[in-house]
Amino acid sequence: MCRITTSSNIVAVSLLALFSVGAFRAKAQVVEINTGTPNTPLYAVGPIYVSSTLFYRYSRFAYLYTQAELAAAGIVPGTVILSTGWMKSTANSATGPAVFSIYMKNSSVTDYSLPTETWANLSTGAVQVYTNPAQSIPDASTPNYINFTLTSPFTYTGGSLEILTEWDISAAPAPIATGAFEWVNTTVADRIYASGNTSLPATLSSTTNNVDMNDRRPVIQLTVEAPTGIHDATSIDVTAWPNPTDRFVNISSGTGARVERIEVVNAAGKVVLTEGPIPVYANHQLDLHEFARGSYLIGIQTAAGRTVKRVTLK
Repeated sequence: MCRITTSSNIVAVSLLALFSVGAFRAKAQVVEINTGTPNTPLYAVGPIYVSSTLFYRYSRFAYLYTQAELAAAGIVPGTVILSTGWMKSTANSATGPAVFSIYMKNSSVTDYSLPTETWANLSTGAVQVYTNPAQSIPDASTPNYINFTLTSPFTYTGGSLEILTEWDISAAPAPIATGAFEWVNTTVADRIYASGNTSLPATLSSTTNNVDMNDRRPVIQLTVEAPTGIHDATSIDVTAWPNPTDRFVNISSGTGARVERIEVVNAAGKVVLTEGPIPVYANHQLDLHEFARGSYLIGIQTAAGRTVKRVTLK
């Protein structure tokens, strides 16, 4: 069971894309986002800052992908992101140990046009989808991607997508790497904030990360599962009550069909509660007392089919 902070305005497609039934998922596919004009490889664009001096041991990056960019790559609302990767053009490596984390969030932001932005603002509402406290980086170089399988798959629910990375190799002995990490990148306006430093940077720049990196964003690869064959079986006789509720939600099947599995999804498109398989009962009770107030979608699998209910926790 996994619990994370939630908010309102959940879209139904998020739940349907996440429902753990094979017929509701497409096969995983790999897509690349390389919008813009190809530029020379550069260490300062991240996702991990390692220059030829091997001096800075910390970095933070934020990348923005607009709805148009995502749609062009075939990423539509309901798409589940399973892994992400970046292409390093140099065959240098780092044995670590380093702490590397990736965060994602669905967003209404359309550009990164400010000269600077704080990490606190950028990371607000983001979900940590990957972290490794003993990260090493292989000597892979172009055309090979360095991929990171998400420990928590992320569902894109529409609008823009922001992807943030955080690197801390302070615990590793010198030299921290065999050489600079030069990342394949393109020029695309207002899509990056970055900073490398001697401690985790609190403020990121849109133009300079030791050297000029204005409008240069690394090429990214995503492994995704696109929603397919999704149907909300609204005719299934299942009720969720009381609604609104201050704690418990009762799930009842009007036809007596067995309730087999229940999933609760939050505003970030994450499954925050899963219960199942459930013993042969036509009724089941959920306890939501540890969750924040707001709206939730509850996906209900019964012997008669699937349905989705929206419930408000007050």
